[in-house]
Amino acid sequence: MAQDSLSPSKTKIVLLGPDADIKFDAASNTTVGSGRIRVKYHEGQPDAAEITTDNGTFNHLTEQMTATGNVVLRRDGNIWKAERMEYDFKTRNIKSAQFRTGNLEFFMHGESLAGNTTNKVHTAKNATFTTDDVANPSMVIKAKEVEIVPGEHIIFRNASLHFGKLPVMYMPYYKRSLKRHPWNIHLEPGIKSEWGSYMLSAVRWPGSEKFGGEFHFDYRSQRGFAMGPDFLYNLGEGGEGRLSLYRAWDDDPLTDSLDRAIDRERDLATWQHRLSTTNGFTATANFNLESDEYMRRDFFEGLYRDNVQPNSFLELDQKWTNYELNLLMQPRMNDFYETVQRLPDLRLSGTRHQLGDTSLFYDTENSLAYLNRRYANSSTDDYGMMRMDTLHQVYLPKTYNDWLNITPRIGGRFTHYGATEGRGKSTASSERYVFNTGVEFSTKFSKLMPDAQNKLLDVNGLRHIVKPSINYVFIPRPNRTPGELDKLDSELTSPNLLPFEMPDYNAIDNIDAQNAVRIGLRNIWQTRRSNRLDEQQARAIDELIDWNLYTDWRIDPNSSQNTFADAFSELRFRPRNWVELQSDFRYDLDSSMWRLMNNGVNFTPDDNWRLDLGHYYYLAQPSVSKTDRTSVMYSGAAYRLNENWSASTRQYYDAVKGQLSQHSYTLHRDMRSWTFFVNLQFVTDTGRRNDEFQISLNYSLKAFPRVSSD
Repeated sequence: MAQDSLSPSKTKIVLLGPDADIKFDAASNTTVGSGRIRVKYHEGQPDAAEITTDNGTFNHLTEQMTATGNVVLRRDGNIWKAERMEYDFKTRNIKSAQFRTGNLEFFMHGESLAGNTTNKVHTAKNATFTTDDVANPSMVIKAKEVEIVPGEHIIFRNASLHFGKLPVMYMPYYKRSLKRHPWNIHLEPGIKSEWGSYMLSAVRWPGSEKFGGEFHFDYRSQRGFAMGPDFLYNLGEGGEGRLSLYRAWDDDPLTDSLDRAIDRERDLATWQHRLSTTNGFTATANFNLESDEYMRRDFFEGLYRDNVQPNSFLELDQKWTNYELNLLMQPRMNDFYETVQRLPDLRLSGTRHQLGDTSLFYDTENSLAYLNRRYANSSTDDYGMMRMDTLHQVYLPKTYNDWLNITPRIGGRFTHYGATEGRGKSTASSERYVFNTGVEFSTKFSKLMPDAQNKLLDVNGLRHIVKPSINYVFIPRPNRTPGELDKLDSELTSPNLLPFEMPDYNAIDNIDAQNAVRIGLRNIWQTRRSNRLDEQQARAIDELIDWNLYTDWRIDPNSSQNTFADAFSELRFRPRNWVELQSDFRYDLDSSMWRLMNNGVNFTPDDNWRLDLGHYYYLAQPSVSKTDRTSVMYSGAAYRLNENWSASTRQYYDAVKGQLSQHSYTLHRDMRSWTFFVNLQFVTDTGRRNDEFQISLNYSLKAFPRVSSD
């Protein structure tokens, strides 16, 4: 099953072809590979690079490589292809007689490629450049000499612009940015039952590397006009962000959830900003201001589905090797949403790390916050308090006989609650003390079966891995139970089994007595396979089966628990590398009923088509009535007819209501410099209006070369 050479940790050499072979020469400190190999350098790091080639020689000392035969270099989001290439992983210099390169935004081929790491400039001769991702592009630039600064710009000298085979313009000098294109137009005409006929448009205006954006101007025949700008900015070391403003003059706004009339002028304003430094400091801002609770739902359905109730916050975070300091400011910006304000929430965390030269490990979680629960629509039941919390835990991990891992732990938690204000009264301050201890047992067994073969399941050798685990936790009854506190952090209903070991369990105000064991068993079967149906040469490790079983046995359940938690099963089965079956189950042992059934199958045999089918069933605790269940069957398919045409479809069937709740159909056409697609969508009973029907036509400009004055 092993495929990788014993090379330095920086570099990993993988055998791809069935006849692939590598030989290491200790005298020259080089590895010579043949039969299709892949060299991975600094995988996951900023300077990562990867070369795939039929034959290659890699020098581990100089980190230089000479590759011949179908050479593919992947680096910085770009792909470079050549028949022969010399590459220096350390300096990132490239030499190639002929080459092809590109990413999702441009494509180029030419001769005599050379790279210089000092000024980060690559040069080439007799190059052809295009933004059309087709075999015969309609618009190209041909140049005698080219300078490329990856991710920045390309300079063409002695160049000409061609439409097809016809030269239309000579350019002695042309500089093109590889960053965001200065102009782009998007048009979406259509018909939607709740909008009537409509036209959505967006024009991106010329900007700079530090500032740009686009303007939206929309018209809906039954709802009226709407417009607003999106501003994108980059402050360099000050971070980058986006400000979006949108106003709709709605002719049919209806009413809100309290049956109050919604104003005709409806607004949405969002601002996101992120700053990140090399010393571990990040600052993130996300603010959302909406005129009413249905603004997103009525005009930005995609945003609404992604996040029904977005939070507004400012977060400052500083990371060190073992510690992290976090400041969170989370106000309520929209009074029709319920939220817990955190003004502020200051947190100091220590990840598990070794205490000096001892065998002990330590982690900690400390916070100081003023929390205020704000109910929707300015309820008089709002309340708040100051809370100070500190948790400290010590671990003693040991490995016995090189196979059994035992990690006992002990910890304590202290929480001070300030006086609670709200609800027309004030609750006195109090303290809570929590002691916790436990021990975790884990191990791993594996068996290698190199001769195992099965053509039906594409098995070429097997490795079976078994990972049993037992985690015991004991928390005596705290001096103040959750029922005696004005809770602000509490458990959320989830289809998954919540963590019960601190600090992963973070519902601070809901901590109660625990005497329980979490039992888990994971089985993994691995084999060697090619990546696709038509690639017999590849033999990468692939997981045939990954099956995880776990549950909790509560030795002494508290008042809100049963003896056993639900039993969970998570199964992933790949009978072929292009077929995956996933099956997740959750069974309520005490009520003898299914809580979760999530089953699906995905087919992706190649890049031309895909198909997926599935069923999702969920009944949340503590309900035992099947009328409260969610039960949805779904299907999806996509097919690429050729390089210009593709189609896709998606369906959702609500088994509870016995109706097709949503189905959509899309036809996509790539028109070289433009993209076009038509989308047909049906939604049953949106909950706000009647059944919804939509047909839309989408046009978007992909590329339009613009001669630069500089």
